[in-house]
Amino acid sequence: MVPEWDSAYAIGNSFIDAQHKKFFDMAKNVEEAFFDSVSREKIKELLQELFVYMKTHFKDEEELMKKIHYPKYDEHILAHKNIIGKMVKTIQNAKSTNDLKESLYNITQKWLLNHILEEDMQIEQHIQNLKNKSD
Repeated sequence: MVPEWDSAYAIGNSFIDAQHKKFFDMAKNVEEAFFDSVSREKIKELLQELFVYMKTHFKDEEELMKKIHYPKYDEHILAHKNIIGKMVKTIQNAKSTNDLKESLYNITQKWLLNHILEEDMQIEQHIQNLKNKSD
């Protein structure tokens, strides 16, 4: 089950945090589609929306990491590339609408939300460390 957005998931950058919140909303929509009877076209629409938004968000997040000299920058970019690569591969391998629904659900549950809740929270820690040093 997709958790509700909580300010505890914020990394301390309002622009990126708003994008993360939107991902939670998108994941909720995916979850609803997964458990409901929806058309293949609706699943494709959700996938396309997620894919386009994900690419934009990753670009924005990478710019922030570069700006704050995030020490795990290269590692984090690789994680972004892996998520997109897995997403493309999973979509290509989907043979039915149910496969597509399951793939989309897995993308949001396992990769995207886990990435935000685990890896992106390390960016938050770095931002907090920077703030503490400047105080």
